[in-house]
This record gives sequence, structure tokens and C-alpha cells, in this order.
Amino acid sequence: MKKSFISVITAGVLFLSVQLTGCDKKDDSYSADAVTDYMKLETGKYVIYRLDSTTFINFGQKDTTVSYQAKDVVEGPATDNLGRAGWRIVRYLRPLNSTSESDWRTNITYHVIPSQSNIELNEGNFRYIKLVSPVSNGRTWRGNGYLPDNPYKDQYEFSNDEDMQDWEFSYQDVGTAASYNNKDYDSTLTVVQIADSTNLPVIDARVPASKTYSVETYARHVGLVYKEFVMWEYQPATSTSAYYSGFGIKMTIIDHN
Repeated sequence: MKKSFISVITAGVLFLSVQLTGCDKKDDSYSADAVTDYMKLETGKYVIYRLDSTTFINFGQKDTTVSYQAKDVVEGPATDNLGRAGWRIVRYLRPLNSTSESDWRTNITYHVIPSQSNIELNEGNFRYIKLVSPVSNGRTWRGNGYLPDNPYKDQYEFSNDEDMQDWEFSYQDVGTAASYNNKDYDSTLTVVQIADSTNLPVIDARVPASKTYSVETYARHVGLVYKEFVMWEYQPATSTSAYYSGFGIKMTIIDHN
């Protein structure tokens, strides 16, 4: 059905070159680290996460969260369809409380293309610029510049993904120490991709609501240590019952080699 909800993401139309290059915001905090320092890429490297996946069930009436262990393993070097050298990474899942190696099951495969200027991640037909150089607080770029229009239109009935190409990624807390699951990381950076909401924190049931939030934290010489990606929309009752549509993913590092 046609929805009356107006997208919470508003941005001007930019040329793709501007989307991918980004611009600098001057800040006193600057890291001399190479962008590749924040994603460890070598055959056999792995990171294990707790992965919490939230969906809406019962025709959008109720949210439910299922938790797993996720293991991202660098399987080896690979060339993408543009002929660029990179790395193939396979994600395996097993039950959250499992300790058996035989319980791992293949989930997805994605590719990472590193360069001196950026880190590109390709998953399925989606391409993202995850990190860029120089690494400094306030540095911004269009990390979703390669995405198609409404990339989730075939999966979810929401408008959160309108203008995803224009999300402005930015570095925050460069060089900050952090701790996850009782493990310390002496130098991390956080990429804030989007932080928008409507009709929150308390939802007026008569008015549309939404939350669009995406943030990732990387540790030097480790890689991704934390990720939260939330996209959902609430539609009030009209000729049908009120409902939610969307999803949420949270990944928190447990261990790595």
C-alpha cells in the first residue's frame, strides 16, 4: 500500500564523485595511522562476535531478538569483478552458547578491497566505503554512495532507506581506548553513519514513527569490534492494524586471533 510517511532522511543530491570523496572538517585530533591499520586482513585472521538480530513478527505487531555467535574469517586473497585485489571473508554462525567447532554454519560471504585511500566492502550487490584516509575526528564522506535507490525495498515496507546514498559518515573518538567483553583495545575509532528518529522516545500511537541508526567501531590492528544498525518504521492504524516494519543488528566482539 502507499504510505503517507515522509522519509526521516533528507539530503541534497550530490555527484557520485563528491559522495565517495567526502570532505574534511577541521579538528585538532588527527591520527597518523593508515586506514588499513583498522582492518586486519591476512589469511586465517578471524573475529568472533555476539550477534543480536531483531525482527518484527506477527504481522509487525511484536519485536523479537535472536542471538548467535558470528565468526568472520579471512579465507584468503580474492579479485573482485572489477579486477581489483582484495580479500574474501566468510561469516559463520552457531548458537550463542555453543562451544563446538562443528556447530559453525556458513552464513554470508563478502569481499573487502583495501587501498591507501579507503576500505571498500562488497556484500552481495551492495558496495560500501567503510573507512577513508586521513583518519581524523570530523572527517566525513558518503559511505553509501554506490548503493541503489531504496536498497531494502524488496524486504521491508518502510521509507528509512530513501536517500541512503547521501548518508554522511563521520569519524568520532579517534584514538580512544575501549573495552568489550572484558577485553581492552587501546586505540579505536567510531564511524557514525546516521542517527535519526521521529516520534521518539515515546511513540504517539496515532502518528508515524521511525528510527534509523547506524554506527561502527574499529580497533587498531583488529578490525570491527562493535556495530549497531537499526532501521524500522511504525505506521499507525488506518484501514489495517498499526504495525512495525524493519530490523536491527548488533555485533559485539567476543574474541579474535
